[in-house]
Amino acid sequence: MIRNVMPVRLTFRFLPEAWPAIRHHAAIAACLKNVRPRHRIWTFYDTPAADVSLRGYALCTGRNGRQSVQKLQPVLWTGLPGASSSECWIWFRKGLRPDPGLLNDTPLVDVDLETGLLPIYRSDFWELQGQQRTGENIIQITLSRGSVQAGKHSETVCMVDFVLKEGLVASLYEMAKTLANLPVWLTGESIPMQGARLANAQHLPLSIAKARLSTENVTVGMAWTLLVRSALTSFLLHQVLTERGDVEGVHQIRMAIRRLRTVLRFIRPLLPKKVFLKEAVAFQKLGRSLGEVRDWDVFVTEILPNFLEPAVAEPFKIFAENRSLEARTEMHQRLTDPSVTAAILSLGASAEKTDDLFGADVSSSLLEDRAPELLDRMARKVQHRGAHISRLSDEHLHDVRKALKGLRYSVDSVVGIYSGKRLTAYIKHCKDLQEVFGQFNDFTMAERLVEQAVKDAPDLEGQGQAILDAAHHAKKKILKKLPKKWKAFSKSVPFWC
Repeated sequence: MIRNVMPVRLTFRFLPEAWPAIRHHAAIAACLKNVRPRHRIWTFYDTPAADVSLRGYALCTGRNGRQSVQKLQPVLWTGLPGASSSECWIWFRKGLRPDPGLLNDTPLVDVDLETGLLPIYRSDFWELQGQQRTGENIIQITLSRGSVQAGKHSETVCMVDFVLKEGLVASLYEMAKTLANLPVWLTGESIPMQGARLANAQHLPLSIAKARLSTENVTVGMAWTLLVRSALTSFLLHQVLTERGDVEGVHQIRMAIRRLRTVLRFIRPLLPKKVFLKEAVAFQKLGRSLGEVRDWDVFVTEILPNFLEPAVAEPFKIFAENRSLEARTEMHQRLTDPSVTAAILSLGASAEKTDDLFGADVSSSLLEDRAPELLDRMARKVQHRGAHISRLSDEHLHDVRKALKGLRYSVDSVVGIYSGKRLTAYIKHCKDLQEVFGQFNDFTMAERLVEQAVKDAPDLEGQGQAILDAAHHAKKKILKKLPKKWKAFSKSVPFWC
């Protein structure tokens, strides 16, 4: 048995028509010159109750040359180097039927697999594999195309995989950045994840721990690495759910983008001027596209059922579902846009070289010493935008809501280095105020979408006016609660003072 830590890697997907451009790209072609293609088939086994995949592992067999191989590897992976570390087990043996007895020294030791293992899905790929050596860094490059098959279901897959064999993780990012202008995108979906999804007709549950700083000696550099990696990991893992229209996936990837953008704003005073501006714009555009999808989803699932009878709402529902489909098409294009891939690579690479990013003095300084000034800046923005809150327009209230979200996410970023009743009370006031703003925003969004719909389809004006009247009435009720909630928030003592 060989027990290994899963390799540090970056994996990109691309469409089949992009194969020639990628195969002959200067950085890849030189490494794959005179390389013969290899045919790799792996068959993945599980029980009818999916005991192996639900434990987070994939059990497969295949051939490596003339040898038969059995592997046990994690199903989930983060998509980014350094975000987590996990193990895999490899056995060289005879035959292609899996041997459960070999799993006694693995996390599946207590799972009864003696009689219940069945072939569930398989991967079938042709691969080209080579290496690039730069100084002390060695990167293995694998270009592959094929399919993942589970019963009658099959998906074509084309991907290029960079694995760090020796050297620094930063060199892996530098290599990946050479693909920035190609039609490729980073993926957080492994082949076992894809196979399990096809076999079970659903996505495996994703469990992602929120980034939490330790209580002592957290430096600015450490905090940046943890927060950026955590948000990017969540982004990549939920990307495939979002691409397939999963409502929760859209929500989670929007949260990841918000946290990324908040980290950039929160830490901005410590960063060099104008750094990450392109990255911020790329995520802002993607966030707007995802927001449009979310708005139409809420409109169809919550606004219409609450404001109109089903028979009356049907024409509006058809219109809204068509608009939702258009929004999802644009969202998919944004998700796979090279600018988003470049932004992920840029931020991921920065987490590996925090001294170069901040300077050694700032990077090694304690976040606890810097946090009060950074939090003060975020809190002042909320107070400034929310002055005379009862007289603000819908547009200005939306600006207050965005600033409040930024403050709340900033507080979440540093919650590990603070504790006590003042912290708990401050977060509660933030949440209470956010809830009011969230309700107000949903009805404002409904008004905007109705006006847009009536403009494009005048025959919906009757139903649209009923929604507008109901949304206006609901907003007036919410606005009566707002001054009290705002006063409670404004009087809460900042826990960092």
